[in-house]
Amino acid sequence: MFRLRTLPSLGLFFILPFAVLGCQTLQSSDGLLEQESPNAKVSSRQLRIVLDDLVLQYSSQVELAADQIIAENNDPRVCKNALMWKMNSIASCFQAASRRDPLGAYFDIWILNKQSLGLFKNPSDSPLFGTSQPIAISATQEIETIMTSVLDLIGDDLPVDEAFANTFAREHPINDLYFKRASITANYTKYIDSVKIKGPELLGVVGDIDQQLDQIQRLSSMYAEFLPKQARWNGELMIMETLQSNAVIASLQNMSLAANGVATIADTTQAIPRLIERERNFLNNAITDERIATMETLEKMRSETLNSFQEERIAVMGQIESERDAVLNAVQEQRIAATKDLSRLGEDSFVKMDQVIDAKIEDIAQHGSDLIDHGFLRLLQLLGAVGVLTLLFATAFLQIRKHHRGNAESNRGSVAPIGIHTPPNAEHEISVNAESNLSSGAVTPHPPVENRLRRAA
Repeated sequence: MFRLRTLPSLGLFFILPFAVLGCQTLQSSDGLLEQESPNAKVSSRQLRIVLDDLVLQYSSQVELAADQIIAENNDPRVCKNALMWKMNSIASCFQAASRRDPLGAYFDIWILNKQSLGLFKNPSDSPLFGTSQPIAISATQEIETIMTSVLDLIGDDLPVDEAFANTFAREHPINDLYFKRASITANYTKYIDSVKIKGPELLGVVGDIDQQLDQIQRLSSMYAEFLPKQARWNGELMIMETLQSNAVIASLQNMSLAANGVATIADTTQAIPRLIERERNFLNNAITDERIATMETLEKMRSETLNSFQEERIAVMGQIESERDAVLNAVQEQRIAATKDLSRLGEDSFVKMDQVIDAKIEDIAQHGSDLIDHGFLRLLQLLGAVGVLTLLFATAFLQIRKHHRGNAESNRGSVAPIGIHTPPNAEHEISVNAESNLSSGAVTPHPPVENRLRRAA
């Protein structure tokens, strides 16, 4: 039963990061820098990284200059002013850096430095740091050089520039080391912290939440490094103010009261680490509460977005289904029309084929008798030619045969017997030779009479 109840929570726990990442990829991370200067050399995210380093340089420069002033002076007023300068100036720098848009944070830090430079160069009373006043001015001018180099890194085509920072610092100066400053957002809203979020509000919140949390974490980590210093500076300032008060001066005349005061101061100094730890815990708890509230709001917005997407998907699928039915009906109608056209064309083709075949049959019927008569005429001519040739061959054959018979009769007439006494053998030989000559078809010349007479004798 416990597993069934925890499964939806676990599924939501694994789906939520991917939903946040998906929404973050859909949201453009453009800030005031991209909107006001499309040709900037750096992006808002890169400018935020530069600002983090700039805050550390500002704090280190101010702390170093204030410590140098304290080391060079024994005047309690100058030391107190140096402590107040580094305490309040560094805190104001972190406050300016915590602005949402990096470009607004950059100009706010630059205006703070210009206001500090104006306070040191043109004090209302005597110089705040006595003879060490040039140290503070030199440190502020070095920070001014760093800020100018950052502006060169960003680009010079911004609608707000150094003239804007000079004008604001001149119109809204600071008059003491408590750094009570006019709000730059209230006076120049059209320039600072007026980022136009592109896309739906939900995607803007989701896409920016990771960057904002990362920014808060970095600033909190950097400021946590200065919290012990701030506590120590507060302790030193408290001790210094205590020592300068009339009550303490009167009490110091009595050694016992002085010892008690020293013990109280020692106790207060020992309580400072616990105070710092408590403040740090409060800060962590506040960040945790904010994160939990943000995640709950994000979950609510995600649910509403999913429901909206579901409704949109159902509407789109219904519209697609109706479009598909309309297309299918149109295709069916076109197919039926095409089938009818093909049937009509087939029937027309068959009709034309029947007409052509009927025409050919009529033509053949008209010319058939002529063809038959012509065929019989040619047959009679052939039979006549064959009869003539047969008659010629028969006539030739009879003539040849008649010629052979005439030759045979002439041969028999020329070989008639002569009344001469011949011996029996000779007569026999003569008859044999005659028969052989007759059979061979050759005419044998008669031997001379003398030979025949000699043979007979």
